[in-house]
Amino acid sequence: MVLLLNEVHALVGDTLTSLLRQLRSGYEQRPRHFPQTVILCGMRDMRDCRIHSSSEATPTIGGSAFNIKAESLHLGDFTAAEVTALLQEHTVETGQVFTPEALASVWELTLG
Repeated sequence: MVLLLNEVHALVGDTLTSLLRQLRSGYEQRPRHFPQTVILCGMRDMRDCRIHSSSEATPTIGGSAFNIKAESLHLGDFTAAEVTALLQEHTVETGQVFTPEALASVWELTLG
């Protein structure tokens, strides 16, 4: 199992601390009772996150809050053609066809 957490960069303070503690406590139970892989997605590189706790006046220092072993990747916005290609993959897999209007709407709402 892979756990994908999006918008992790928005967590701060005790909420971020709680998430990290939950990930840490579950790690020992891999792969049977915890995801084998955890992907932390956000607008910023998660290696640069610092913990700001309401119980402490200053952020935790001494490196990232995350002990990241894999490389950090940046995925830019998709072009309109790439969005269409991605949705076409879904059509091939499921048979669900997207109308040209739906494809245009997905592009307009997400801008890639």
